[in-house]
Amino acid sequence: LLLFAGLPQTFKLIKFKKSNDISITTYLMTFIAVFILFIKSLYIGELSLILANGISSLTVFINLSLILKYRYF
Repeated sequence: LLLFAGLPQTFKLIKFKKSNDISITTYLMTFIAVFILFIKSLYIGELSLILANGISSLTVFINLSLILKYRYF
């Protein structure tokens, strides 16, 4: 459930193509934290953690990219 928590925000960003009310700082900090966990899971070699943190990193990265795209481009 936690892996896909960002998907509703992704769908909303794609549908409405605006991101003025979303905090870039929050998504940036979340991405950095989850990406560090992803790197750590690669280091320890735990497949379930690699998949979970990889999917979470990807979801947060997509959201962050869409926020930046719709706000500045």
